[in-house]
Parts: sequence; structure tokens; C-alpha cells
Amino acid sequence: MSHHTHGIPGDDVITVVGASTHNLRNVSVTFPKNKIVAFTGVSGSGKTSLAIDTVHAEAQLRYLNGISPFFRQFISPKDRPQVDRISGLGVTLAVDQRRLNRSERSTLGSITGLNDFLGLLFARMPALGPEAVEHPELRGLTSAYFDRYSMEGRCKRCGGMGATVSPDPDSIVTRPDLPLLKGAGAWFDRAHSGEYLALPALAERYGAHLELPWSELPEAFRHAVLYGTGDEPVTFRITTRQKKSGSEATVERSVPLKGALAEITRLHETAGSESTRQHYAAFMRRQTCEACGGTGYGDVARTLKVGGLTYPEVILKPVEELYAWAQTVEPTLTPMQREVAATFLPDLEKRLRLMTALGLGHLQPLRTAPSMSGGELQRARVTAQLNMDLTGIIFVLDEPSAGLHPADKHPLREILTGLRDAGNTVLLVEHDPELIAMADWVVDLGPGAGREGGTLVASGPPEQVQRVPDSVTGAYLAGRGPRVRRPRRRDAATASRLDLVGVDVHNVRLDRVGIPLNTLTCITGVSGSGKSSLLHDALGAGLAATLRGEQPTALTRIEGTQGLDWVTVVDQDPIGRTPRSCPATYTKAFDLIRKLFAATPRARDLGLGAGTFSFNSPGGRCETCTGYGKRQVDLHFMPDMWVECDVCEGRRFTPDVLTVDYHGRSIDEVLTMTVEEAAEFFTEPKALTTTLDAMRRAGLGYLQLGQSGTELSGGEAQRLKLANAILQGSGGRSRGMVLLDEPATGLHPSDVQRIVDALDVLLDSGNSVVIAEHDLHVAACADWIIDMGPGAGNRGGRIVAEGTPGRIAQGHGVTARCLRPLFQD
Repeated sequence: MSHHTHGIPGDDVITVVGASTHNLRNVSVTFPKNKIVAFTGVSGSGKTSLAIDTVHAEAQLRYLNGISPFFRQFISPKDRPQVDRISGLGVTLAVDQRRLNRSERSTLGSITGLNDFLGLLFARMPALGPEAVEHPELRGLTSAYFDRYSMEGRCKRCGGMGATVSPDPDSIVTRPDLPLLKGAGAWFDRAHSGEYLALPALAERYGAHLELPWSELPEAFRHAVLYGTGDEPVTFRITTRQKKSGSEATVERSVPLKGALAEITRLHETAGSESTRQHYAAFMRRQTCEACGGTGYGDVARTLKVGGLTYPEVILKPVEELYAWAQTVEPTLTPMQREVAATFLPDLEKRLRLMTALGLGHLQPLRTAPSMSGGELQRARVTAQLNMDLTGIIFVLDEPSAGLHPADKHPLREILTGLRDAGNTVLLVEHDPELIAMADWVVDLGPGAGREGGTLVASGPPEQVQRVPDSVTGAYLAGRGPRVRRPRRRDAATASRLDLVGVDVHNVRLDRVGIPLNTLTCITGVSGSGKSSLLHDALGAGLAATLRGEQPTALTRIEGTQGLDWVTVVDQDPIGRTPRSCPATYTKAFDLIRKLFAATPRARDLGLGAGTFSFNSPGGRCETCTGYGKRQVDLHFMPDMWVECDVCEGRRFTPDVLTVDYHGRSIDEVLTMTVEEAAEFFTEPKALTTTLDAMRRAGLGYLQLGQSGTELSGGEAQRLKLANAILQGSGGRSRGMVLLDEPATGLHPSDVQRIVDALDVLLDSGNSVVIAEHDLHVAACADWIIDMGPGAGNRGGRIVAEGTPGRIAQGHGVTARCLRPLFQD
């Protein structure tokens, strides 16, 4: 189909000529400015490569080239978007779902910029009434006083953490009914510290028999293990074996023991990394800081009031309540304060109104990124970029509909049309046929994924695209696309159940909820109704704790866990934070591939073992880029940038290693293969072919084996984890539960069938699957639905209905209303 936009003046279009970024194959297309343009196609067709990695990336480079000669020296032609030319380009703002920050310190307020507005408001507008404490520093008040992680704003006692942490004897000895060295507590499972070696001598001193359960050992011995021996030394021997000579050496030591509590405190405080600190935190107990009441804020933030509230009180309120509060602030201000407030109070109100419209009204500003669903996190980032006052901007939005219930899409449509009507161009990377249909123009790529995609299938208004025979998207726009089907239903009503008792987390309060085992259960409900809290916190974390023999935190107990050995959460978090992680390493397929290369005659002649074919360890990797294939350039006041290594030219390995081939392909060529190609190329060993097949079943046939983990979308990272779950679940040795949050996110309607089929593979092996999902075509395929609601936030958190999809469709509520048409075909 022609790519010309007939009847549009030349100044009002963006023209892309010869785009070859990633899998794009010399794509040329023209589309209108000041319109909503949807980039569509099956997953992996190249739409993100065109909209974000070509159009947006080129706009960024032009901006940086314009301001920084220093920057230009690092940009080789290979590091630029692969495109002949782009005309009509202006300033772009992009929200790319491959860059989700899941740090504990990252909150809804920090992601959306809301904290900046609130900090400014409190720093400039302190209403010093009789309830406020006089502070000498009020003259120099800044927004830093309202940041719990800053020196000025944090509570002096807990350092902004809101809690003090101390070792907990109950977390150290979790099973007092077992012997100390045989399961009484994980701390004693292996030599965490030198004191482990002194336990037999300590037991001898106190007449304690280590074969007896901990609870039956002498009180004095148990006290010494936990709290130490004071000034009294304990004499014990340490025997070490020399690896080379095989000889043994015994050293006698006589020192006072500090005890497990002191040792854990020391190791926790001196931990060199966050993961190590978290490891020791498992043996600690958090107690609410008495000084700040658990808020983490200092005196100023806790005492100054604006509009009748302190800063900690404000950020504890849901966004929709904050919106109402912000509208009451102005009448409480003095005339002088009003003049100052006029510069930012309207912007604060706009930001809160936008967040409410985008389905974030039920969340509190201090809600952490890890506790938000993938869709909520994506929409929070959309909020950060959508300044409704801007004009002449090109907004590039990656699936803004992700995680939205059909009932919540109307406000999003209004926001997008509002941006367009204000004189902006909105480029949407989108799968949802409803949102695509409201676009002014559609650029459809395909026809397939990966090597089968990357060409322009159609370009024009939606009604024109739906008439193009080769367009899969067009078929869905016309209502003739095949919908997901699942003929093999399981009888959930008679299945044995897993019962969650006394659920209490975020907005979810449930006395009891039953999950039918060995079935596909779908949790539905509007955005913010409590689906993710029920799935992750109650079921996921609760079941994991129960299986470890620990007390779950989000609920009282779980009943019916017999026959379940494991639980895995298939979420959208990145598989790694550096370009080193890739599909091949994540699924362990690369370990098997490296062994095949090491077994070739050429590798044996050169003395190259399997380790040499790893780009993660010294030996065979290019040491200039340490196997990344790219180098990170520090751009000082701008974000760091990755550029291709000029020594190995992105091939990651030394010339020696690259001379070895397996059936005609070098190791770096294998890394550029798609999963589909690799599945045809490798016929052995069985473990490798099984792994590649699992990745295909999860809908990732188009991904390159060596594609950087940092380039994967949230949906792709989730489907990689699903492939691993399929491998774990089809092992046949034990049965588990697999949890997925919004598995249809990032999938074209035509690709959803693969995911549903993959879930059946897990069920066929005797596992149970629970998903939280907004795509009601998927929900209609489930064996059992638990519908949450009726609203969001405080208006949600309850079970509206549960039963088979057909029964739910006959009921009341928004999910029933949206499901009903699917049962009237």
C-alpha cells in the first residue's frame, strides 16, 4: 500500500525514509502531524522500533547534537537510528515501557513529579497557626525539608526509613521444634560467620546435646548462642584443608562470642550491596519509629500545615482526595501567599486531575513502584510527560492503555484527543483495537514478527486500514479478527481449593477467598480494585512464606497447600539492569550452547572450554568492552549512553573465539538468531530444544537470543519468565502455582492465543495458574473468575462476584457488563 498521505500539506507531515532500525526493512512512510497516529502490528512487528527507536531517538540525537560538540564525538553512524532521513520532526517526549524503574525508593509521587509540586507548596505556603511549631529555619525553608531522603527532611532517629531495624530472635530461630543445626533456623544452615564453628564447643560447655530440638536445650546455652558469652572466651578448633597439597591444618582459638544478634547487626550494617543487606534483613524485625510515627519525616514536615494538613498527612491520602484538598487550599492563604501560589497551585491541580483521569486516583503518592501493577506504573510515567499546556510537541506513548479495564478507557481517550486539539502530535504504540479505532491515522507494520515483520503493511485512516487484506490489525478493526479460544475447560466448581484466610493488604479486606487448584483462575475488576494486591501480596508472597514454614504478612493463614511445592510470580520486572542479560542467559539456553561450541574440534585444538564462549567472564570475551559489545559513555550532565565497541565491533568476543563455528555459525552469529531460527538450527541436546520450544510457546519466537535485557518491554520480560515457568512446571517432579499479572499486556490480539495455550501446558502438568487481567477475551477463557471491586481504592477491595465466566457475565457490575457481549456470539 502507498505510504503517501494524500491531501495533507507538506508542512503538516512527518516523513520517514529508509528506516532499518532493528528488524525494520527499509521502511518509508509519511503520516500527519497534529493528529493521533497509532503504530500497530503483531508483537515484534517493528512498531516500537519505528516510533521510539527511530523517530524519537532521531529527535533526541538532533537535540543533543545541537547543544554539545562533546557529545558528537561518541556517536558513530552505527549508534544512530538506522534511517536515511526524517523530515518534519520537532521536539518529542516519549514514555517507553522498557524503562520501568522498580526501585523501593521510587514512588507514585516521585515518578509523576507530584512530590516536587507538593514540596514547593509546603516550602512556600507554611500556614503558621497556633498548632504549628516555631522553627528557626523557616526563613530558609526549601522543598528539601519535605523529602524524607534528604538531610534536611528526614527523621533524625530513623534516617528517613520510618522504622528502626533490630535482630529478631524469632526470625533467627524459626523452628524451635528442630535441632539447631538441622533446620531450627536458616542462620545456622551454613557457616554465615565464624561463630558457627564454635557451636559444638559452646554446647559442650553448657551440656547441650545438639541433636535435641532447640526448645529442649538449656536456657543458658540458647542465651549464649543468641546474645553471646560477654567477656568469657570459648575455646574451639578450626581445621582447614589446603586445596593443592591436600594437607590439613588445625588452629585453636579462644575468644568471647558476640552471639547471633550482634553478628547479624554487624553484617547488616556493613553490607556492601542492597541484595546482601536484604539477605540479612530477613533476620531482622522492623519496628515503627516512635520519633516520627513511621512517616520518616523530620520535625518541619510533621508540624507545618497547609490547607489544614501536614505533609505526611497529605501524601497518605489517595490522589482523588488530594485533588479535592488542593481545591480548598487557596481560601486558607493570605493575599501575599495567594500571589505566590498562583504560579504553581493550578499546575498541581491539573496534575492531580490528570492522574485521577488516568485511573491512578485510588493510589497514595507514597505508594512504592514495586507494589504498583505494570499498568499503573506505565500510566504514572505517562502522567510525568503529559504537560497539557504544551503545544507543538510530538508525544510518543508506548501502550498507554496497558492495565486499564475497558470501563476505564474513556478518560484516556479524552486526554489523547485533548493533547491533539491543543496542537500536539500523539504517536501511540498500541494493540487495543478500541484505541486504534479512535486514532486519526494508523501505521501498520508486519506482516509477522521479527524477521517476518519490519515492512509497512498499511498507512492511512483506520477505516482505510481495515480494508487492507494483509493487515492483521485491519481485521480486528473491522471486527473479523479471530478471538482467543480455549476449548479445554476444567471444572473449577468441584476442584480442591487453596483458601486465603483473613486477607488484609492495601485496600483488600477479605475474610476468606478460595482459589480452585489445577485450573485457570482470573482475577478481574476495574483499575485499583485490588487485583494486584490479592495476586502478589496475599497469594504470591503469602503462599511463598507458607511453603517456607513462615507466617505470611498480608493474611492470617493459607489452607489447602497440600500437593503444592512451589509458587512463582511471572511479573513484568526487567530480567536484568545491564546489557549483559539476554534471553539466552536468562533461560540458561546459553550454557547448553556454549558446551556445544566447546565440544567442536576447532575449540579443542585451541584449548577453549565452555567458559571461553561466555561474554560474562574473562578468557574469550573482548576485554575492551568486557563482553558487552557496547561501551557506556558518561555524558556528565546528560544521561549516559551506550555506543558500539570499536574493537570487537559489537561482536563481544576475541578473534580466536570467533574462528570457532558450530555447523557453520560462530558464537556471535548464534546470539543474533531469533528463537524461531535457533529452534530450527539446534537439534540437540534435548534440554536446549525444550527450552527454545518453551520460549516459542510463550510467544517469543521473534526475539533474538542475545537481545539485551534492557531493550525488552515489560510484556516481553514477563513472557520470558513464563517460558521459565513452563520449563519448571513441565518437569513433572512437583506441582506448583504460577501467578501472572496482566499477561496480555503488550500483545496484539492475534498473539494472545499463544499465551493462553502456554498456560494450558502448565495446567496439563498438574500446576495451577492464577492471572490478574483486564483483557476480557482472556478472562472469558478462564475456568473461574474472581471479580474485585466494585470501585477503586477505598471503594474496592471486595469480591463482587466469583464463578465461571458465563455465570459472571449474567451478573451485575462493570465486568459483567463488558463480558456479556462475548457470550452473545
